Amino acid sequence: MYKVLLVDDEPAILEAEKRAISQRIKDFEVVAEAYSVDRAIEIFEEIHPDVILTDMKMPKKSGIELIKYIGQQEDRPAVCIAVSGYSDFHYVHDAFLYGGFDYLLKPMEPSKMEELFSRIRKLLSSMSNEKNLTNLSSEKPSGKELVSLIEHYVKSHLSEDNSIIRICSRFMISQPYLSKIFKKYKNCTYNEYIINLKITEARKLLESHDCLIGEVAETLGFTDQFYFSKVFKNAVGCTPREYRKRFMG
Repeated sequence: MYKVLLVDDEPAILEAEKRAISQRIKDFEVVAEAYSVDRAIEIFEEIHPDVILTDMKMPKKSGIELIKYIGQQEDRPAVCIAVSGYSDFHYVHDAFLYGGFDYLLKPMEPSKMEELFSRIRKLLSSMSNEKNLTNLSSEKPSGKELVSLIEHYVKSHLSEDNSIIRICSRFMISQPYLSKIFKKYKNCTYNEYIINLKITEARKLLESHDCLIGEVAETLGFTDQFYFSKVFKNAVGCTPREYRKRFMG
């Protein structure tokens, strides 16, 4: 059974999330709740949950700070999900930059939650299997070689899950080390790299007359067209539809 930590300053939201997970989500159990980021960090240190659902906008400290903290912990990965109202959606972009796996919009749709936890289940299972594999090679690649390997893998699997937690598991490295080598050799964080890569590829695909915007989003591994449009507009300054119109003249 995978352990889930819920973080929100509204008790009614916590209760709704807990009830939804209990009634609809198999293999996951809510083991703790927190009303603040500081308390969530204390609980994380105590029980090391597998999944954290955190509200983005809370008093004193935001969910961004919690996701950033979790992403800096060596050898204790946790899948972080950003929970946001539509008006606070700008927080979600930053959540992804610091290693957030995905997001849920309030009010939560049961089908969206089920689909998300299905992907989380596959990710955690895959991570567990990879940890059990014996590394037969006595030589570890250098930081520069590792960056090249990761770049090649990501470009070859752009439509798949390339979240920071998944890449760290696949290449058996810590999140701080991944951030360190990308800062050193690419002058950016891993998440900045992956977003820039996807936006570059999105531009190319949008300049094609044959690709629908929904197909572009799917090709680049975005879970829905709405989020793809938000990320694209944040990076480029216009929506994918507006970009295509400008390119076509």
